[in-house]
Amino acid sequence: MKFDKYVAGVLMTFLFTGTVAVSSFAGATLKGVDAVNNPSEASSEVLGPGVQNVESPESTVQETDSTQKETGKVTIIDGIRVPAVIKSDEAIQADFALLSGGGANMDWGNYYPSANSVPVGNADEIWLRSLDTYSRENTSDMVCYLTFDLGYENGHTVSIMETLKKHNAPATFFVTGACIKSNPEIVLAIAKNGFTVGNHTLNHKNMSTVTTKEMFFTEVNTVEEQYEALTGHPMNRYYRPPEGKSSQAQLMLARAMGYKTMLWSVAYKDYDEKAQPSRDSALATLNKRIHPGAIVLLHATSSTNASILDELLTGWESAGYKFKSLDELPENEFN
Repeated sequence: MKFDKYVAGVLMTFLFTGTVAVSSFAGATLKGVDAVNNPSEASSEVLGPGVQNVESPESTVQETDSTQKETGKVTIIDGIRVPAVIKSDEAIQADFALLSGGGANMDWGNYYPSANSVPVGNADEIWLRSLDTYSRENTSDMVCYLTFDLGYENGHTVSIMETLKKHNAPATFFVTGACIKSNPEIVLAIAKNGFTVGNHTLNHKNMSTVTTKEMFFTEVNTVEEQYEALTGHPMNRYYRPPEGKSSQAQLMLARAMGYKTMLWSVAYKDYDEKAQPSRDSALATLNKRIHPGAIVLLHATSSTNASILDELLTGWESAGYKFKSLDELPENEFN
């Protein structure tokens, strides 16, 4: 994607760190993808880095028609989920002209009044949804949405994908530009296995330092360009702000770029690879926090998550939960 007003300012030098730290969100102070991941004729085995998904043109066309009919939001091309509608550069430029920048002043978090209940977030859900921002589905149905943050590859992503495919569970992986640059084969494997790839910014920086719309555009659009160069297809328009740090200005900027911002209602402290939670504590926490309509955030860098995922999903299925794609999130249920 090109954006004439700002493209000259796009940074093409990528900054890396050994880890991606995400601050804990639990106990925050209150202040104001489809049912089938892969083409029907594709193997159930996960395609690893560098492995091509071989399928007939007929099966691709059939899956494309089916997916469009089911969600109206995506199509399948070469086994990769592609947004059916992309906002034009001209429309983005026009919307950006009306907006201002501003660093993050919201640090998203939830607390849990009781087990398996809808958590209370530190921003009003109706206000969030007015800005195309989601933390959960407002429903009593036993459904949930699986998402994984992938700031860097830590050796667990293929195992996680294998487990997801075993359970026929759609999922979205939010990747950074740093991850695309350092591990393009992993990001391509995620896309080729039919999972959704979302935008987690270029450098996973503290968004409070991103104070202009030009800076915000660079952090988000550069990831799009990297992903399209890698896969040959545009990125799905789901954005997750690092650490949940955002602001009304930034949520409006994301929306102007055609994105839905995805927060979460279930997560836990799984992001520190040097202090991974035990199997028992991880299962206990997640099983206590799951609730109808949850958007679940797990880190794909976590060895604990990789080891418990099969057991976790089996238990949730036994409890009656169905896994859905972000493409199936309703847009107006808070109205």
